Amino acid sequence: MKSRTGATKAQVKRPATWLKSSSAVSILLAVGAAVYLYCFVFSPPLVPIFNNQGDCIWYLAQAQRMVHGEMIYRDFFELVPPGIVVINAFLFKLFGLRPWVPSLEVTLLGGGLVWLGGEISRKMMRPYLALLPSALFLLDVRQYLLDPIHHWYSSLAAIAGIAVLLERRTPARIAAAGFFCGLSAFFTQTRGAAAVMGFVLFFWWESRQRPDGRREFWKNSAWLAVSFVLTLLVLNGYFVWEASPARFLWCTVVFLIKYYPQQADWNTWRCLTPYMALFSAARHSFHAAFGAVRLLPDLVGVPCIFIIFFVRYWRKADKENRKLWERPMLVAVVGLFLFLSVLPAPAPNRVMAGSLPAFILLGWLLDSKSKAARALVAVCGVLAIVGTAYSVARYRPKVIGVLTTPHGRLAFSEGNENVYHEYAWVQQHSHPGEYFYEAAYSDINFYFDLRNPTPMPLVVNNGYTTPRQVADVIQGLESHQPRYILWSRAGLDVISDWENPSDAHLGPLRDYVHSHYVLANVLDGPEGKDEIWERIAQKMADSRSRPQSQP
Repeated sequence: MKSRTGATKAQVKRPATWLKSSSAVSILLAVGAAVYLYCFVFSPPLVPIFNNQGDCIWYLAQAQRMVHGEMIYRDFFELVPPGIVVINAFLFKLFGLRPWVPSLEVTLLGGGLVWLGGEISRKMMRPYLALLPSALFLLDVRQYLLDPIHHWYSSLAAIAGIAVLLERRTPARIAAAGFFCGLSAFFTQTRGAAAVMGFVLFFWWESRQRPDGRREFWKNSAWLAVSFVLTLLVLNGYFVWEASPARFLWCTVVFLIKYYPQQADWNTWRCLTPYMALFSAARHSFHAAFGAVRLLPDLVGVPCIFIIFFVRYWRKADKENRKLWERPMLVAVVGLFLFLSVLPAPAPNRVMAGSLPAFILLGWLLDSKSKAARALVAVCGVLAIVGTAYSVARYRPKVIGVLTTPHGRLAFSEGNENVYHEYAWVQQHSHPGEYFYEAAYSDINFYFDLRNPTPMPLVVNNGYTTPRQVADVIQGLESHQPRYILWSRAGLDVISDWENPSDAHLGPLRDYVHSHYVLANVLDGPEGKDEIWERIAQKMADSRSRPQSQP
């Protein structure tokens, strides 16, 4: 039974000491989450494990450029708000350009999300259920959380806004929620805006339950909007001033609309095509069937939880006190908008980054005295415990080698042998601070403290890279004349067999490389052959400087 404030009867009767101990349990769960993630990102004691499956390396390399004195948007291109680059640059200023910084971010993000999930859950359901949503969430998102990009930070901020407003909607709390929405948009522009729309919709729903609700709705919405806008202005103002408003808007708005979907199917609805093919193949292959079952919570489970919640509300709200629905409704509405914010390109990693509200709702839906609900809770609890132990035993990386980079040691696991040998070659042929152009990714620049001579972290042989950006790359190569260019199959065809599609703009760059560089080596990269091109002038100068053998 629940009280008029939305809390359970057990929560109302228990003394304050229980609430404090319950919060302490959430903290212990967060520490456990950090230890669990440690197993996947560190080789004991504190050697970070290289992970090339994700986009975080781009933002680390951008932060590296900030530390070296360059300015985002003005000196180099970026399409997301500056939040992720700023937080990485702050950590580099604090600890130095350490290769373990992204591993540290993984553990902190995981611990923070699990703690927030526990704090929200314990105010909505029975104590024995409060830790289950966070545990299931962590188990399901582990493989995506190993890539600590802006989606996770923006979701963390938006969920913090939910936690602030869960108990009361006072002006101070609403202003705080607006701040967290602005912070969310500082990392991912669409997710922060979606969180604002979710809160406004909740205010509208809540206003319908009160006689003077209309006036209260407009007042609450105004507090939220003003706080949100002021936060955006304060957080982004310096970068807008340095780059100019026109440049900032072109990078973070115009480019996303006009060019971003052209990079790959991953940035459109077509990102679901490989997963749909996996479901189709499940009838004929056990391996495909297992993969399809594994993806069900990611692609189907999250939206289904929201649907089930709203159906239950539609069927039972008139029969129950509407006050009992306030907390779950807040979680449901904002969580739904976080899901809708990634719907144009619903890749599993984007969906799961904002899925914690869905797991909290799942726990709330299971908070029942019925035998079926209790049995399902027991099954979920066993799944969380067994799944955690199994994932550590089965998926923890097995280290095959350690490389000493300029700023610390870096471990390589099974499956990354080619990357290890490629990195070793680059380390032997470069020194920190040198210009080195890696056309497809920026991991080598980050790990070996090499400088990107161009404003672009990535060029792609299609309409994603604009003619102006190609010209900027050529200008950077000509100005700084890096000795080596690494052309990777991870993002482009190698230059030696490079075709130039009609919608591509890289023809001038291809011609520049062919006229100023010569193929020096071909290495086995993570996704095929990677080519190392050496600048002709420097190669000839080295040849002339070598002592000639006497006849």
